[in-house]
Amino acid sequence: MQVNQFFKVATTVVASAVLAACSSKPIALDPVIGDTGQALSAIALKSDVKHYDLALEVFPDNKRIKGIATTDFKLLAATQFVELKLDSRFTINEVSSKGEALKYERDGGVIRVDLGEQQAKDSVVSVAVAYQGFPHIAKNAPWDGGFVFSKTEQGEPWIATAVQGEGCDLFWPCKDHFADKADSMRIRLTVPQGLSAVTNGVLQEVKPVEGNKQQFDWLLSVPASDYNIALNIGPYTRIQTDYTSVNGATVPIEFWSLTKNEQKARELIENDLRQQVTFFEKMLGPYPWGGEKLGFVETPHLGMEHQTVNAYGKKYKRDPNGYDWLLQHELAHEWFGNLMTHEKLNDAWLHEGFGFYMQPSYSLYKFGDAAYNHSMYSAYLGLKNCEPVVLDGQITSDQAFNSDIYGKGGWTLHTLRWLVGEDIFWQATRELLYGVNNTASLTYPIAPRYRNTDEFIAIINRLTEKDYQWFFNMYLKQAELPVLKETYNGDTLILSWQHPQIAAERFPMPVPISINGIEKIYQMDKGELRITLKEGDHVVIDPSMKVLRYLPIIDKCKKEQ
Repeated sequence: MQVNQFFKVATTVVASAVLAACSSKPIALDPVIGDTGQALSAIALKSDVKHYDLALEVFPDNKRIKGIATTDFKLLAATQFVELKLDSRFTINEVSSKGEALKYERDGGVIRVDLGEQQAKDSVVSVAVAYQGFPHIAKNAPWDGGFVFSKTEQGEPWIATAVQGEGCDLFWPCKDHFADKADSMRIRLTVPQGLSAVTNGVLQEVKPVEGNKQQFDWLLSVPASDYNIALNIGPYTRIQTDYTSVNGATVPIEFWSLTKNEQKARELIENDLRQQVTFFEKMLGPYPWGGEKLGFVETPHLGMEHQTVNAYGKKYKRDPNGYDWLLQHELAHEWFGNLMTHEKLNDAWLHEGFGFYMQPSYSLYKFGDAAYNHSMYSAYLGLKNCEPVVLDGQITSDQAFNSDIYGKGGWTLHTLRWLVGEDIFWQATRELLYGVNNTASLTYPIAPRYRNTDEFIAIINRLTEKDYQWFFNMYLKQAELPVLKETYNGDTLILSWQHPQIAAERFPMPVPISINGIEKIYQMDKGELRITLKEGDHVVIDPSMKVLRYLPIIDKCKKEQ
């Protein structure tokens, strides 16, 4: 995700933004717009978004959009103002409520709307913004987000959005904060005839529009982070099937593939997707959005976890994992990120650490230990260890989404799973997601929830009846990994944990040790262990790499390239 930023000017900035968009030289993103999830202003804190209605037309030939976005706010306190965000490169034609024009101030990416008079707490106000312009073009989607205007091999328009880091305000007026999910959203997309427009939720209607165009009318009836709303336009074929969920419901599957790839998409559904969903539902619980759709759409960029319409751009290529890892990873985010959303950017590892770890977990489930160990070892070799997984204070999305929240977050879960055992690990995960352990009996709709790291720790502590704060302090709050120091004193092997910030006695991590092929788990309650050996004993410490620690096969701090 990303975080919002702050003010500029009104008409001068708008005019220059439009001119720049028409010219060959692109303009940089306003810092307010380029980073979603920033701290909400005093005005923004006074409202709760209940519903968005976006009517948007996309013009592929000149890479322009035009729309009206209506936001229904419930006021949490008496106020005369509400706030939205929108990239300052767009021209605002009008801001209104129930057909009456409203005054507004525009400072860069922030639109401060004057409701005319103070509105009472708990009242509902509706604000419509009519706008148009040339959206920000993604430099390298999905990592550097925005619009992707591409073409198929046949020269047909192929368009997508991916704005996890930058946020929804890159292409429509919105609150742009993951902590305020609208209860529902209607999205009407108008595109040239011959193209399909695919987005979140359930397709209600497709109708012709004047000018040889057609409009696709979608309704998303469940809460979703606004960065998860995505547009996908192209010469698509709609593949529809279904499956029976663990809770007994019939869940629609939709895959919108480029027409030429229809057969490949059908094979991907049958050979991969069905098995992956079975795994997720067995380990976690029902697919969260079974009342909407389990959706994928083929995109010109690699992929992104857009709720009910995950972007897929891996070109149907089988990979060494023996399954389509991208399909699996984005599907994982329907649980980790979309059902369970981090409370703040500092807890982004709950999305990405779990999202990453579900791939090796699936390898173990499907192929066994060798596949699992291969995945974990490969991830270990990529650890950076330069920043803590969980940072303190107000942070940007660039800081939050450092690479270690994936691999190191996943390795933390790998060690935790070994430490607390299978049953507790998966129960804790289910409770993190759904709030209950008996998930198979849940029916739709399933309520999403916000979570933070401390809540996950509390779940682990309650289920184990132990305090594992020391474990999370080491792996999530420290950049540097612990070192297991080995020394010999005659026939005695002395093992001790060492770390520059945490004393050994505050890290009682047990260690599996094999002596002459016989493996045992040795407790290190004081952070130290002494083992008397016989001459010729063959010792292997942690032979299956269960414990996350520094080994000299990686750098202590490997700076990002």
